[in-house]
Amino acid sequence: MIIISQTIKLPLEICKGSYKDRINLAKELNSKFFDEINKKFTQKTITFDMFEKTLKNSTPTNVNITVKPFDKKGGVTCLCVDDQSNNLGYLIRIEKRQMMDGLGILDTEIALHETMHYFLNLTNPKHNARALKMFYSKTLDKTEKFYRDNLYTRNEFNKENTQKALSEFLKQLNTEEQIDFLQSSRYRLIEEYNAYDEGYKYLDKIQDSHPELICEKIYAREKEDFHFPEIVEIITDKLKEIFANRHNLK
Repeated sequence: MIIISQTIKLPLEICKGSYKDRINLAKELNSKFFDEINKKFTQKTITFDMFEKTLKNSTPTNVNITVKPFDKKGGVTCLCVDDQSNNLGYLIRIEKRQMMDGLGILDTEIALHETMHYFLNLTNPKHNARALKMFYSKTLDKTEKFYRDNLYTRNEFNKENTQKALSEFLKQLNTEEQIDFLQSSRYRLIEEYNAYDEGYKYLDKIQDSHPELICEKIYAREKEDFHFPEIVEIITDKLKEIFANRHNLK
């Protein structure tokens, strides 16, 4: 049995309700963090140490957080198995502009995208548990390339082609693997959609807050490029089909 450590999720008195409620809570926490980090930008950059400290202070429970710059794609890694380790917590990698010393004000899109993922992790520990289950069962090894190539992608979207590719791919998995993969993919895409939305929103806000620190206003990457709602709908329909077939076999 996989036990998610109490130290990497919010207590039930703070985090409760439906999945939509938990997303809204993550957004509220990200908003409060933005309000605090926005005050720190008296110059064009802040240190990653300041970003990390502010994020810790904006988290309503004691969580071990490490924030590091990364030259490649950013992300949030969760060390969450309760093995009595002192290293449980989150590693947040933020993609940075290589020429800048610290986190630039125009990196807010990337930074608030990643902090949204962090707060979504805190509010949805069951998703971490499923990811760990897929890791230990090797389901993640079998499915991650398909997820990246066909679901979380900017490739030109065609509904029929995506449906066909997904149906063919699922034939390689047993029913439990299919359900875990589809459930995980659905939540990951929903959360990516929200994270892109948060990054876009706060990049816009911080530039309006500090016009003296920018030369010209820039705009964020469009989440619409990924067709998240359309692909989530395809995944949801496939899940309904699998559950219906399993019920009919009983």
